[in-house]
Amino acid sequence: MRLLSGVAFAATLLAVALLPGSVAAEITPLQTTQVVLSCADGHSVVLFADPATLTSLTTDVQSLNATGAGCTMSTSAANASTASANWTVYDYNSSGKEIAPRNSPSSMPAETSGDTTMFNFLAGQYTALLTTNDKSLTGDLSMTTLSDTIAVSGSAATFMTQHNGGDCVSNAPAAVRFYFVSPSASGSSVGTPPAGFYTRFWWSNPVSAHLLTGNQPPANIMAAMSDPTEWSDWNGQRGDSSPAVLAAFEEAIHKVQTIGLSFGGDCFFETGVQADQTPETFSSTFTED
Repeated sequence: MRLLSGVAFAATLLAVALLPGSVAAEITPLQTTQVVLSCADGHSVVLFADPATLTSLTTDVQSLNATGAGCTMSTSAANASTASANWTVYDYNSSGKEIAPRNSPSSMPAETSGDTTMFNFLAGQYTALLTTNDKSLTGDLSMTTLSDTIAVSGSAATFMTQHNGGDCVSNAPAAVRFYFVSPSASGSSVGTPPAGFYTRFWWSNPVSAHLLTGNQPPANIMAAMSDPTEWSDWNGQRGDSSPAVLAAFEEAIHKVQTIGLSFGGDCFFETGVQADQTPETFSSTFTED
């Protein structure tokens, strides 16, 4: 994923507390604070932190903002449903620069039955992520192949992303792809890539499914976690683009904290997707082999 075409975006994301090498990277009891970090290019992420991490992150953001990164940070108590094994939908707010989870019943949260999770697109809003922290789906995924059958149904004529994320010059095509987070797969937040947040966040690339019409046939996507050529990080670097990035990728696939789907386009991978008409339902049948 590349935030600005051809330019490495200077920002930092949240580093949750590093866990021992033998422990899967699920959310721990100390990580009780939900942090939303939003940056000037319109991208936003949510992670969970302990007190020490909050202090470190605040210092990192201040340092980077001194160079013009334009990042803001907001905190709140972690919602139990978001931090649990539930699948959670995140949407951009009206500014298009910050995401928030659908937690309350009135927010139309995702509903899961077996391996299938469904949610409705909200009128006038861009959906950014559909993710889970389920311990049975995270941890060491180094030998895992992801598979997802994606379907949409409803009244939408088409879908769009924002910030010209479709093909770098327009908001089409809209796309959905695999996404995972590994907090331990990075170093200092200030330095040359892959230092900092870049290698904590990975998107399947080029594996994705285009969202074109409101009732298109189901599409199946698959990606091997063990293959670094099938993934790129926040800075648009392939998993094998350098020895340093490859080492971080190997760390990441062994300690996955969050996994699921990211919505955007072919150029920017997490700029969100909006249906031009609602009601419109998205369905994901996600499995790991």
